[in-house]
Amino acid sequence: MHRVIVIALSGLLLVGAALATAADGWSRYRNARFGYAVDVPPGFSDVAEADNSDGGISRSADGDATLSIWGAYLVDRDFPSDIAGRVGSDKDDGWSISYDRRRADSASWSGSKGSRIAYTRAVKGCDDSTAFFRLEYDRSNRKAYDPVVSRLVKSLRAC
Repeated sequence: MHRVIVIALSGLLLVGAALATAADGWSRYRNARFGYAVDVPPGFSDVAEADNSDGGISRSADGDATLSIWGAYLVDRDFPSDIAGRVGSDKDDGWSISYDRRRADSASWSGSKGSRIAYTRAVKGCDDSTAFFRLEYDRSNRKAYDPVVSRLVKSLRAC
């Protein structure tokens, strides 16, 4: 009996969360291939799904910001090594990394390149997979995008 009540309450919480997301203009992107989900900000396009179904891209209405969302399998590396490689690739591509926080099951890093800022978040998933988002936008809009980044970080869930 208690199990039925817990399952019913869990379902109600999920429905309530979905309604709250819709009510404030945010939408929810879910990826069936990798089993992750993340909120998409109001004013951004629907996520244009990639041909391989690993994620997609959404853009702000003014074209200033790009939200990339994807999943990946950890093939020849563990999670910490994969993240180190990705941060290293950003540095090699000319990004000046100013924030880098890594934990056993998640990582976030941010940096700038010219007038652009990029914030990347990774969350370890199931079956040796990882879910990512990367928000890139113009430095002049930093204050406007700070709360967006916070919401995205809180909403990214794997499994």
